[in-house]
Order: sequence, then structure tokens, then C-alpha cells
Amino acid sequence: MIPMNRRDFLKTCCVSASALGASSRAMAYFTPPIEPAAATGDTLVIVFLRGAMDGLSLLPPGAGSPYRANYETNRVSTRIPTSGNGAALALNGNSWALHPRASGLRNLFNAGHAAFVVAAGQVMPDPVVRSHFEAQSNLEFGVGGNSGGSIGWLTRHLISGGLPANVPLPAVSMGSITAKSLLGSSDAITMNSGSDFRLDTFHWSWQDDDAAHGLVGGVSRMNALWNGSNATLLERAGMETLDSLALLRPIDFGLYDAANNPDGYQPAGGANYALQYNGSFGTQLRNVAQLIKRNVGLRAVTIDLGNWDTHVGQGNPTQSYDWFGNQVSSLSDGLSAFYTDLSAGATNYMNNVSVIVVSEFGRRVQENSDGGTDHGYGNVITVLGGAVNGGTVYGNYPGLGSGELYENVDVAVTTDYRRVISEALIRRMGNPNIYYAFPGYAGYTPMGIFQGADLPPADFDSIFRNGFDGS
Repeated sequence: MIPMNRRDFLKTCCVSASALGASSRAMAYFTPPIEPAAATGDTLVIVFLRGAMDGLSLLPPGAGSPYRANYETNRVSTRIPTSGNGAALALNGNSWALHPRASGLRNLFNAGHAAFVVAAGQVMPDPVVRSHFEAQSNLEFGVGGNSGGSIGWLTRHLISGGLPANVPLPAVSMGSITAKSLLGSSDAITMNSGSDFRLDTFHWSWQDDDAAHGLVGGVSRMNALWNGSNATLLERAGMETLDSLALLRPIDFGLYDAANNPDGYQPAGGANYALQYNGSFGTQLRNVAQLIKRNVGLRAVTIDLGNWDTHVGQGNPTQSYDWFGNQVSSLSDGLSAFYTDLSAGATNYMNNVSVIVVSEFGRRVQENSDGGTDHGYGNVITVLGGAVNGGTVYGNYPGLGSGELYENVDVAVTTDYRRVISEALIRRMGNPNIYYAFPGYAGYTPMGIFQGADLPPADFDSIFRNGFDGS
């Protein structure tokens, strides 16, 4: 009999929509054909830029780049200039530059805490499709070109990463639905924000079920219903759900504006998540920072930042309204605040936190007639953390000339995204079972992006001896 999880419990009980957000997990009770690794205490944060972010606008070739001339030939209305109004922020001696509204990322890069990987992406069997749905599924399931399945790559990492039994909250998917990379996890919860993590009805609130509202022998009414050694599957799922609610209940996820909420969370180091600009993204980063500081055992996090599908009116930094620039501000300001918040104070939590920013594919090199860019292929991966060998642009760039482009239109992919993530799994998370996390991937070698010990990947044949297909 398959055990019932918290999501099944909440759905069965027909509780409020906010409670459904508290825990939306599919089940994956099976034994991996490998020995789980001895996991570290690090946290891996995956930021997904949904909609296909234009890497050539986030990280354009700089004034001293051999690719600059071809870039300017193909980009006019979306061009990021290297001088004058809206000039890009030079990196690496002018070989590369950042969008001018990415000053937070540039500061982290200059401090050695952030790095970029160019010409990175998915090595897909048929990238010509360039479908958001297919590409996002392929990246999150991590099965090498097959967008199907039911188990995400982060779930397989958690299964094979040797999580200690006493970790109370190993994984969180920030958002209204569970990220596909965490599908099948019995260790993850899903929530839009910490303040939404409630169990309410019209006439009763779990948050109010305290000493004044129905304790039965020191136990809340809900717990009393399910207390006992002979609990059913439904009752055990209910108790598990209440454990999660109780774990997060003491945390004040409220805003930190002193006038409106003087008792709310105060980010360290003067970090400003600029919630009025990046909305839920800033809120979710702030909530994740709170959970990390609370030492609840967080090992994996997914966060989305959408609206990168810039087919029309993408804009550029010389214009009064710059759609892409607004997106970059949300990304850069949010990540900069996250890093500042976690690195300030007596404990530098960022020494044990690694952030990897991915998108399903890049944009076409030549802009379109609508002042935008269409679906492309190769892109930029952003990495940051206290244990990142930052201040470097990694990767083998193929060029932007007509004979250098993939199918004569796109930046080619020379670095598989799984190589970047696999290095984080091995060096930061202590999990060498990368070919279990990414079925179909082979030939891993580190790029030197992350600090940490290299472990030999688990034997490929032993993982697939039983015909494991990733689902």
C-alpha cells in the first residue's frame, strides 16, 4: 500500500486553498539502486527564469570582446551599449559586460561571490522545437531530452544524497505549484510565501488553536484527533502536516517595515529586498533566508521569476521604459539582498548556500521586427555563493558569426547545464550520485566553479543495472 502524503491528506480533507499551498507533494517511495551519499549541511537554491531569458542582454559582449561587432550587427533596438546613456557594466577587462541594472550582481562578481557560464543550456535531441513547455520539463526532470516522467532531478538528488533522518524541512518549492524538479518528493513542501502557510476555514483557524481555543490535555484539538499508536494512513498524514505547520508557526514571515510591522523580520546588513519592485520574488527570497537562519534543515529550494518571454518591445537601457531592464532589476536586486542578508552578522550562512540561476533556453541572436527576440538555444547560467570561485566568466564561447551559430541563428550550447549543477551536487552537497540525479548524462568533469572536494561519480552501470529511466 502506498503511504498517503500531506498533499493527499489536505486534498482529502478539502481544507482551504491556502492550506493546499502548505504541502503539495507527490510521492516517490522506492529504493534507489545506489548507496545514498553522506550529505553535507549545505543548501542549494535553484532560481528558474521562466520564459527564456535573453542572455545576450543580461551578459552582452563587452567593448573589448571579439564578439562585439557581430552582436551590434544583430542587435539595434535591444542593444546594450558599452558607453554613454545606459552603458553596460564592464567585467573581465571589457571582454564581457552586465546589463546596467544588474549592479547588485556586478558587485557580487567583483567581490568573487558570483560567476557566469556562457553558451550554457540543454543538449536536447531536437532543440529546434524551442517549446517553453518541453524545454522547461526537460530541464526539470533532467532525463536528457525526455520531458516525460514523474520524478524531478532534485527529488532524485534528495533520495540519493543521504539526508539525515532528523532533518525537519529538507526542501521547499516556493510558488503556487510544486516545481517539476521536486515532483515525487516526500520531503518537500510547497508554499507561495511563509505567511500563506496556514490551515484555515471560515469559522476556525489552526493558528488560533492555542491555550484559549480548545487544547485537550495540553494537545490541540487537531492533534488530539490523530493521537494514538494505531493511527490510520490519513491520521499519520494529518499529524505530519501539523508537524510542518508547527515548525513554521513561530516564524514571523511578515514585512519588515518598521512603521507597519515593528516586530517583523529584520534582514541583516541593511539588505533591501525591494518588495515594491520584485514582488513575490523578493518575498520568497526573504522567506528562504529566514528558513535558512532558523536551521530547519533546508537542503533544496526552487524559486521562479517569470515574464522573460520578450518577443515584443523588449526594450533597452536607453529608453524610458525598459521591460527587460525591469526584469533584470528584480533578479539582481533580489539576489543581492539575499546574499547580503545571509552573509552579514556573526554567521555567514552564504558559505553554505549555493544559488544557480537557469532558464529553459536563450533568445535568438538577431532581434525581430517587433523590437524583441524570439526563442533561441544557448544561454547564460548565473552562479553565486560564499563557496563559488567567482569573478570569472566560465565556458567555451562559440562566437556570434554566421558560421559559428547553431543552425545559423542561435548561440550554440557548449556547456551542458547538468555539468554545472553536477559540480554543485558533488562539491557542495557531497553527492556523487549525479548520474542517478541526471539519467542519460555521462562524462562529467568539473569546471572549477565551486569550492569543495571532488568525489568520483557513482558507477553508471550500477545505477542503470535495473533499467532505471528516471521516473
